[in-house]
Amino acid sequence: MAEKHFHIDRTETSPQIDLDLDHGVLEFIGRSLPPNSEQFYSKVYSWLEEYIAKPQEETTVNMKLDYLDTSSSKHLYNIFSRLDAVTERGQHVQVNWHYETGDEEMAETGKDYQSLFRLDFQFIEVEELF
Repeated sequence: MAEKHFHIDRTETSPQIDLDLDHGVLEFIGRSLPPNSEQFYSKVYSWLEEYIAKPQEETTVNMKLDYLDTSSSKHLYNIFSRLDAVTERGQHVQVNWHYETGDEEMAETGKDYQSLFRLDFQFIEVEELF
């Protein structure tokens, strides 16, 4: 049984992650280039597997990342892929992709993910992410 609320503190190399089973909210804040991304994201996958078994009608994903390394990009792909399964069952998944003004690379990264999945992407330009 996963915890209803899951939290990882933000560091210089890894994002703050908040996952809320009851409200169907996933939040990623910061930069993602953890030294051992497999180990770092394995906890997120465990929580996600449990959530996907009984998701809320509405799932909200708030992405507020200013940098992603290649391995983190793969993990985000895996996370979105699992959430895509939720949309196949008729539930709604809203991805709020925040990016800083002028950061075209992060905006493009979000658009790349949008093209791969049936998730509802909203692009939100902000002055500062965090």
